[in-house]
Amino acid sequence: MNRGIEESLLIIGSETGNEHEKTTFALTEVEARLLFETLQNKRKEVIDEDLDNMLT
Repeated sequence: MNRGIEESLLIIGSETGNEHEKTTFALTEVEARLLFETLQNKRKEVIDEDLDNMLT
């Protein structure tokens, strides 16, 4: 059984005043995995920095 990513869409929404815009990107499995890993690493950096700031 294949447990890889079959399809991945990145949807970015933005609002400016009363205007709403949505942009959709289709990602390959490699792109989706790299994006996920990058976001997880950045999230960890932010959490670690917040913890450091709370402890000092």
